[in-house]
Amino acid sequence: MTPSAASKPDTTTVEVTVIGAGNMGGPVAKAFLASGLPGDALTIVNSSQESSERAAKELGGRAGERDQAVSGADVVVLGVKPYQIVDLAGEIAEQLKDKAIVISLAAGITLEAIEKALPDGQAVVRAMPNTPISVGEGAVGLMRGSAVSDEQYELVHALFAEAGVVEDITEQQVHAFIGAAGSLSAFTFSLIEAMTDEAVRLGLKRDLADRLVQHTVRGAATMLMQTGQHAAVAKNGVSSPGGTTVEGLAVMERLGVRPGIASAMQASAERSRELTGD
Repeated sequence: MTPSAASKPDTTTVEVTVIGAGNMGGPVAKAFLASGLPGDALTIVNSSQESSERAAKELGGRAGERDQAVSGADVVVLGVKPYQIVDLAGEIAEQLKDKAIVISLAAGITLEAIEKALPDGQAVVRAMPNTPISVGEGAVGLMRGSAVSDEQYELVHALFAEAGVVEDITEQQVHAFIGAAGSLSAFTFSLIEAMTDEAVRLGLKRDLADRLVQHTVRGAATMLMQTGQHAAVAKNGVSSPGGTTVEGLAVMERLGVRPGIASAMQASAERSRELTGD
């Protein structure tokens, strides 16, 4: 259930605690701040006080002690490793407010497993974000727990509103989502790295190669989003008969680039299923 503009919850009055503001928790914190969450309402709890203070300074929040930070929070984000999630949920269970929302960022740990570690009726949401949400150009898949009210779910949507695209998915769909969005940013980074390195090998200076490749990739995606054009149509539009582009595309097909990407996405989805036990 996505909130309408008229009913969008006020994110400026919410207290949020992020436990584990690392590679995934950090971008989530940035997305929340972009949605209107005040910096003094964002508490960071990492594995050490030094780490908490460093992350808080970088993100624009404040560092805190776990028990106190949890007991004062309306939303608690669990950004630790998947194998730590259930134990952490059990450890903070007594400190949580009755109406607090717990958001897990962990792959492979189901809503049911987290809910069992918490008091009956505690609201739990799973979020599968990718790192580009830190610049407002990512994707988030949200899975709603059994005790989450409409009002609570609208608040979660509002907190992620500036992350990019935010979609409601089921836990059965999460494996495909990880292949299509969660892990896909890493695959894209790898492709960009390869294209940049080749541009340097062909004779361009690295800073120029960086700019050309990154802007072209961003521009291609933006063009598709703004025009609604199918990727195949856009590809054909720059493929002149006997030209440079079709020659390069033919090599990509012969080397299996397309099935290679598909296989990488499938492997991520299958690993997600293994972690969940599906």
